[in-house]
Amino acid sequence: MSAIETLPTTARPAYVHCRPGETVSRRRPGDFILVRDKGWLGLLIRCLVGNLRYRTPADRPYTYWTHAALVVSSAGHMVEVNPRGVVTSHIRLYRDRDYHYVSLDLPDAGRTAAVQFARSCLGQKYSVRNFLLLTISAALGDRIRMPDSGHQCASLVVGALQRAGIPFDRKPNDMTPADLAKRFGLTP
Repeated sequence: MSAIETLPTTARPAYVHCRPGETVSRRRPGDFILVRDKGWLGLLIRCLVGNLRYRTPADRPYTYWTHAALVVSSAGHMVEVNPRGVVTSHIRLYRDRDYHYVSLDLPDAGRTAAVQFARSCLGQKYSVRNFLLLTISAALGDRIRMPDSGHQCASLVVGALQRAGIPFDRKPNDMTPADLAKRFGLTP
């Protein structure tokens, strides 16, 4: 296999909008989901981080999403970050929520690298401190450099996708679900 064959394509990914009660049938390790959470935490993420960073009308649709998780098996197992830290879960937990399944065009080696990274993070803590710093940074026009410690949902997904060969303009701990949506051109 040549080096060209191992690089992910930069084409816009395919995605499926799953409304409450719906799910995807074809899941692949290395893909990810973006979730719309209407609870208090989702509102906090949209208001404090998303709306501060994405202030223009053109960028505002990206703030629709408040959570991200990486698919690690074709059976629908995922690795995600929640208040307990980095944990395993299953896509069926989101069956009653509005989410988008993002299918990436990755080579097998890239998918394996993404999954290995995500699994290597299991048990690490959720970083409330980084969430607060990210909020302050967004409010100040992204002038604060984020430390490379702890995880939030988007930092885990971005770190995994970087291992798969996908470039990002920001460091993983400086990313939000809205940043993922913008990077992949995903609008609600």
